[in-house]
Amino acid sequence: MTIKLVPSSNFDVNVYGSYELIDLENGETVDMDNDLQFRYGEDEVTVRESDEKSETSSEGFVLQEDGPSSDNYVVISSVLRAGTSFQKTNYRGSFVIEPEEKRNPSGADDTEEQDKDNEDEENTVNRLQLYNVLDMEDYLKGVVPREMSASWPAEALKAQAVAARNYAKVNMDTNDFLYDTTTHQIYHGRSGEDSRSNEAIRNTEGLYAVHNGSLIYAYFHASSGGYTDNSENVWNSQVPYIQAVKDPYDIHSANSHTSWTVDLSREDADNAIFPGSDWELTGLEVVEKSNAGRAQKMEAKGINANTGEEQVKTLPEGSSPDSLRWSLGTTLKSTMFDLEEESSSVKVKTADGSEESYDSALGMTIRHSDGSDEVVSYENLAVRTSSGVEYVGTTASSFIIDGKGHGHGLGMSQWGAYKMAQDGHTFREILKHYYTGIDIVER
Repeated sequence: MTIKLVPSSNFDVNVYGSYELIDLENGETVDMDNDLQFRYGEDEVTVRESDEKSETSSEGFVLQEDGPSSDNYVVISSVLRAGTSFQKTNYRGSFVIEPEEKRNPSGADDTEEQDKDNEDEENTVNRLQLYNVLDMEDYLKGVVPREMSASWPAEALKAQAVAARNYAKVNMDTNDFLYDTTTHQIYHGRSGEDSRSNEAIRNTEGLYAVHNGSLIYAYFHASSGGYTDNSENVWNSQVPYIQAVKDPYDIHSANSHTSWTVDLSREDADNAIFPGSDWELTGLEVVEKSNAGRAQKMEAKGINANTGEEQVKTLPEGSSPDSLRWSLGTTLKSTMFDLEEESSSVKVKTADGSEESYDSALGMTIRHSDGSDEVVSYENLAVRTSSGVEYVGTTASSFIIDGKGHGHGLGMSQWGAYKMAQDGHTFREILKHYYTGIDIVER
């Protein structure tokens, strides 16, 4: 496994166990002590091995384990731990320290530039490029307790270990390296380890989930909301082993994601759906759901504030249904939700003098005293009364979203695995419940 880390521009390394330092420019071993200082250069790497001695290389260095051992590890003074901040962090394995080169996960050569639109890559600009190279099982020790609490039942941790091993292997087979973030999997090195998750990894060492003999992409998420889904209902592409399964194990008192509510302001939704335009959101509804209950399509109705023209926009636009979690002006835990307009009562006086109540007056036509007509296209309408000008609300100010679950809803629900393990199910039973038609094999 090769994992890209994000160190501070300059960082120190304390070495424990047996290591050697190799200059990649000439392949020669460099004399070193146990305290090293690496200093940034756009086209070179400088390492100080003592107060009086330093080496500079245009290709960088490898800090290589001199024979694998559980006693070998290094302490790096400042690394951006995924999801946290720059911290002193311990890591197992070996390390490659390169100049600021143009290398990306798919193995791009140095004629290609770093992808500045990729947040992970953006974090690596103007600093040395640092890679942690280590065995799969040691890598998992820094992953599993970051993806699932190490205090959870042992069989759930074993299921997570197998899923994480699959996920890592499939990604590593198609990439030059992995990130230590949610782009791939959260990885906090030796500093993130726990004895209980380490035991689960040892007890499943070398085990993988396969479908028709091929490794599966073992997607997992926090909570299914009571039903996982088909892959094509979330990310468009069909995957035979990622199929909807009823998941009663996910619904229990320990799971805080069983139900949730979001109060989405009309203004936030309007800015997200009709950004930077004269269109005003007049209505929003879910018009299609999967059999598992996840939103597939929504319709947003709008009115042009200048012309009174109306339009209906279908969401999501050109992306997968899962993008609805981010496209409405807030971040939703999942797409398993119902939406309704906050209850309101707009009183409208009609031409015959009678009054009627409506949920919204947006899109209606109002007649002025001079006989001219105007389409109501604003959330607040200025009305002249005998006492002056008053602003009257023309529609509800927000939408109420009631949802279930957390995450994309594909593959293994972690809270479901928790309950299955509590109920006495083995890790094999957990995995076979969430991934359709799989086998667990040793590789």
